[in-house]
Amino acid sequence: MDENKSFEDIMKEITHGLTGDPASDMKYLEEQGEKYKDHEYSKEITRACGRLMYELIPDDTKEEIGRLIDNDNKGFEAALEEVRFNHYEKNFGKALKLIENMVRKYETWNMYADDAVSEYHTFREPMQEIIYEYIAQPQKELRRAQVDYSEMYFQYGSLLFEFKRWEDAEAALAKAMRWNPTYARVAFEHAETFKVRGMIDEFKDLTMDIFRYAYRPDDVAHCYRNLAYYYVEKKEYKPAVCCLLFSNQYEKNQVAMSELYYISQQTGEIYDPTAEELHAVFEVYEIPYAPDVEILKLAYGYGKHFYDNGDMHSAVYFLEIVTWFHEDADLMEMFEDARSKIGS
Repeated sequence: MDENKSFEDIMKEITHGLTGDPASDMKYLEEQGEKYKDHEYSKEITRACGRLMYELIPDDTKEEIGRLIDNDNKGFEAALEEVRFNHYEKNFGKALKLIENMVRKYETWNMYADDAVSEYHTFREPMQEIIYEYIAQPQKELRRAQVDYSEMYFQYGSLLFEFKRWEDAEAALAKAMRWNPTYARVAFEHAETFKVRGMIDEFKDLTMDIFRYAYRPDDVAHCYRNLAYYYVEKKEYKPAVCCLLFSNQYEKNQVAMSELYYISQQTGEIYDPTAEELHAVFEVYEIPYAPDVEILKLAYGYGKHFYDNGDMHSAVYFLEIVTWFHEDADLMEMFEDARSKIGS
């Protein structure tokens, strides 16, 4: 066995050896897994052979495997729901014990570790994956882990936060972000672990990063409220006011209104900038205008593609993202037409 062969070359040789007879090919693929068990790409080869073997099994067996996976997922979700329920009921001790058991179990299994050719994530919706590909430009093939590790670690981190175990919460939430790097809800919670420790410069930096993948109005508003908090702490009230006023364009929020009142009490004046003044402040402080225009271009491009190809459900999903921020006549006509065709 040539240890210097690339993964691609090895898999080409293996696939060339397939005969088309399911029984002999299953045996052959098992042998190949054994043959390369000590190779540097053994994990990758074993996984690839496993996927090829899955294609060979009868449809009824695939359905049975699908049912087993689905049942395991249901068990995972049921356990996670119990954690959420106890968290909601403020049974923090019980919830923490439940989630710690889950974390130990799934970390021991370690079923979806990245390898040399694949990386695994648990994106919750298509736009998250698209944004990740745009920002990170991964060189490996993206695959979906069947276990929602991001949500598990999010619940774990949130509970650790309740116990004021800030460093442990930060670590758990960082793991949640590893599994879903473009989920704003998780990223905001992660940033909070810095805010509560008075690490406001780090808090600001993390918020600025979230701007890159915030594409829902409430998430965009949240970003601006975070920045406003930072500027209030720095006693720089003009940019704080501008951030709060801008956030209200995307989501009316009582926290923002309370902060505006607090600033007026601190300064003894009500700062009411014009659009030009607000723009000037954003320029000086390098505050982004969210959402990122490239993200909206991506959403529009995918939406139009699916619209032109008759997939109206997907078209509505992507076009709606753009309509939250723009009401261009042609865009709205396309969006409403797609909605009418799916009866929504």
